[in-house]
Amino acid sequence: MIKASITAFYALSLSEFHMHPHSHESCEIMYVTGGSCTVYCKDESYRIGPNHFIFIHSNIPHRLEISLEKPCSILNLEFDLSETDGDISLNGLLEESSEFKEFWNKAPDCFCGADLRDLGYSLKDLISYIQRFAADDDFLLQLIVSRTMVELSYSIVSRGNNSGVCYLRSACDYIDDNFHSEIKVSEVAEHIGISRSYLQSLFSSCLGCGIAEYVTRKRMEEAVFLLVNSSMKITDIAFAVGYNSRQHFAHTFEKYHGCGPLAYRQTHKKVLEPDTGKSRYIIDGKKIAYRNLGN
Repeated sequence: MIKASITAFYALSLSEFHMHPHSHESCEIMYVTGGSCTVYCKDESYRIGPNHFIFIHSNIPHRLEISLEKPCSILNLEFDLSETDGDISLNGLLEESSEFKEFWNKAPDCFCGADLRDLGYSLKDLISYIQRFAADDDFLLQLIVSRTMVELSYSIVSRGNNSGVCYLRSACDYIDDNFHSEIKVSEVAEHIGISRSYLQSLFSSCLGCGIAEYVTRKRMEEAVFLLVNSSMKITDIAFAVGYNSRQHFAHTFEKYHGCGPLAYRQTHKKVLEPDTGKSRYIIDGKKIAYRNLGN
């Protein structure tokens, strides 16, 4: 039997943040919903963009950095898994999910990768539920936690076991780091060590789009985030996401969103659901305490 306990969580947007190196007894997931951040873990640095996450095992030193010019929205969950202690029963999950079984038997100290399925949605649902109903041990909470653990283990294990997915995620990681400038397909293929034709087939079969289309989507995601979460000028945003002119940027943006960037900014509010403000929630039994992030 496996039991889980949720020990802390937060969901917030930060324009700048510098965390001191630290570790804790719980495992941790940091999931980026918008913008980007850098996490330092075990002498390695990981730049994390939208729909990517990092898993950090218990007692592993790490720290989070968010630069002033690159705001970031994060979902964070800290949890324990044990055969003896925990409020939430995950009984049967080992038999029902081969990925979770592999994750349970050999969880990495630190793993950074893409959400290959629905980890982000699971985390949002879980944080929203706990924030509203505390940490009661009921059937719905058990289902949401089980789903989150399955999605986490799927994204970690599938990347390691499927070479095609591994190449695809490496290509996406490279694009996510470089879409602010010109990207050539041949450079991406060379960077991850496969042929250009194989790379193109991976994007087509797995993502349903070409590489150029994927680059444009990433630029539009970043543009939307900056429009809603920053006061940058439209021209500056255009250059920041990889366009050489405001006109080209505006034309592409209107094609994707049905309106120009200025109109989009004026009609959309800054919304992050769920949102824990500036607080990190600490769970002790069925009581929730509030602390400023970083404490």
